[in-house]
Amino acid sequence: MKNKTILFIACILSLTACRNNGVGKVDAYVPIYGNVQETKQITLQSPQPIVNGGKIATLGNYVYQVETDKGIHIIDYTNPAAPVKKGFIKDALCRELAIKGNYIYTNNLTDLVVIDISNPNVVTVSSRIDNSFPDLATQYPPCSGCYFECADPAKGMVIQWTKQQVTNPKCKK
Repeated sequence: MKNKTILFIACILSLTACRNNGVGKVDAYVPIYGNVQETKQITLQSPQPIVNGGKIATLGNYVYQVETDKGIHIIDYTNPAAPVKKGFIKDALCRELAIKGNYIYTNNLTDLVVIDISNPNVVTVSSRIDNSFPDLATQYPPCSGCYFECADPAKGMVIQWTKQQVTNPKCKK
């Protein structure tokens, strides 16, 4: 009788081990992939809303503010009571900025770039050092204790994360 009980318990355990023990449908982050060559292009665009503002630096009457992972806002504050957004420098994975002279030093993907801002209406990359920030290539979603779809390097570089309903995501941070 004892052996039959052990055999019965072993069968039950083996059946439940084969079940999908996933978390079901949950809010999770999903990677958005980009073509590295296209996302290395830094361009001046029309002003954008500030959604996830970051570091700020000034030069003359201009404020330059990071929009985390997306670029840099250009704001004219000649009249501090009424600042005017003048443009947006699109720059993938932008996280940091520093200004020296008429140059912004920032990251673009994993590269260090120097952008000439002597004329705020024209954006020119004056230099680039490839792969200066290799850790950005293995980025994770902006959360702690969250579920996400694991990044697949074969699909390209993760340039952004979006939150959506996912069934049984395989990764958690």
